[in-house]
Amino acid sequence: MTGSEGAEIRYTTDGSEPSVQSVLYSKPLTVDKTTILRAVEVKGGKISSVISTVSYIFTHSVISQTDSPEGYPDTWGKYTQFNGTAKADYGMDQEMTHDVSLRSRIEAGLKDLPILSIVTDKDNLFSHENDEVRGGIYIFTGPPVGDDTGHGWTRAASAELFGGPQYHDLSTTCGLRLHGGHGRLAEKNPKHSLRLVFKDIYGPKTLKYPIFGEGEPDQFNQLVLRCHFGNSWQHWSEGNRQKAQYTRDVWARRMQKKLGRTSVNALYVHLFLNGMYWGLYNIAERVDDLYGKDHLGGGKSDIDVVKIEEDGGNHIEASEGSLDAWNQLVAAAPRSSSAKGYEAMKKLLDIDAFIDYMLINQYAGNTDWAHHNWYAIN
Repeated sequence: MTGSEGAEIRYTTDGSEPSVQSVLYSKPLTVDKTTILRAVEVKGGKISSVISTVSYIFTHSVISQTDSPEGYPDTWGKYTQFNGTAKADYGMDQEMTHDVSLRSRIEAGLKDLPILSIVTDKDNLFSHENDEVRGGIYIFTGPPVGDDTGHGWTRAASAELFGGPQYHDLSTTCGLRLHGGHGRLAEKNPKHSLRLVFKDIYGPKTLKYPIFGEGEPDQFNQLVLRCHFGNSWQHWSEGNRQKAQYTRDVWARRMQKKLGRTSVNALYVHLFLNGMYWGLYNIAERVDDLYGKDHLGGGKSDIDVVKIEEDGGNHIEASEGSLDAWNQLVAAAPRSSSAKGYEAMKKLLDIDAFIDYMLINQYAGNTDWAHHNWYAIN
């Protein structure tokens, strides 16, 4: 049923944006398997509404997810540090899903966490055309070493967050891009972290929704979808795979909050891309000027965010604000056991908070850190 007289509904079920040439809705649809439904109103030969997207996820479809979905490529991005191209990986592990005892646990586990469904035209993800507008962001990943083609490419998408213990019910539009450093390398990790970007060219300029519950910030310019790179089963290093775990990152963030320190909120979700199960991810706040304003107070223009930038070699940069305060802190840091230098640095650094931060990382055995993978906020 349309919202205006004389309009008709056109729809797609493959994740693509519906157009005036898409299938005409003329009778009720039967949905008995995972289905991505996108629809628009068409009137007078023109689209007269925004796109509505609804994801229907069925556990029996997830369990039987094929490794050769129709219309998707069988290879992904090229390797950067040696010759070759990554083989695509879409299917569920049949060794697990065909095990009767495990199958019921997998189905139950799929219902224990919220579902985050990202929907976009499949070429936005997997087109092999090397073009900054039409190229697939999962093919041209923009790693920090070698060929960085694709770095920063962003594609229009819809996002739905639903289910879980908090009964989430969010539907929005956004920009979608890849996130991270060496996890972008096709030879190191077949599954990549992603980022949701909220700008008016994609929909709302700022997402306003309490993703992390009451009492926490409820507006975001960006959100990070962390796929778990280090200590994960899909990691390129056997040592990392043997230590696979998916709790350390969120544990460290939550421990820092328990100590009364500023930290990033995170939420475990099951991620789906165009209806395909993509694995266990966690949604995390992106540390930017809005994050600083909401957690520390003041205005966005008062915030400096300093981090190690791996693109083009490790160097310190300010992703928000400037390096002025950081440089002042570094200059004040004592080069010896000078009490005078220490007192000067105490005026610029929260020493107790820094001690807690160091203890958490050292207790957790964080070995991929200190030389990179950190940020500071002022």
